[in-house]
Amino acid sequence: MDRIRDWPTDEWEVRYAVFGGYKILKYLAVEARIPNLGSYRVETEKVDVTAYSAHVIGIIPFGTSGWEVFGQLGLGNANFEFGYGDDNNAVGSAGLGVRFYPNPHFGISLQIDAYAYEEDVFGDTYDIGVVTTQAAVHYLF
Repeated sequence: MDRIRDWPTDEWEVRYAVFGGYKILKYLAVEARIPNLGSYRVETEKVDVTAYSAHVIGIIPFGTSGWEVFGQLGLGNANFEFGYGDDNNAVGSAGLGVRFYPNPHFGISLQIDAYAYEEDVFGDTYDIGVVTTQAAVHYLF
């Protein structure tokens, strides 16, 4: 019996994420993220999920064209907020994307990330996976 559902179950939900990072080498970067992973219903309770995570990003640039592809792996913490309190559990993440820099300080990207975590505050343990598709604007200092 599947007792976890998206909230609401029949609509798309717009979510947000805040990213900040540092490109260590041409092919390697680190990044911190705070993504809103949405709202879910467990039994009759609404649960809002936000993650806090750190990521290692591998980058493959395509010469001097301004295009690059990247992959990321991350670990962090998922915060579950519900009617009578909150709870925290570990979260893992992996993703792929493509970026274009029309100039050295401004870029745009499209990426897909998958987050996996467990929720166990309601007595049972639920394995939860969330896939996000993101369009992002980058400013490099």
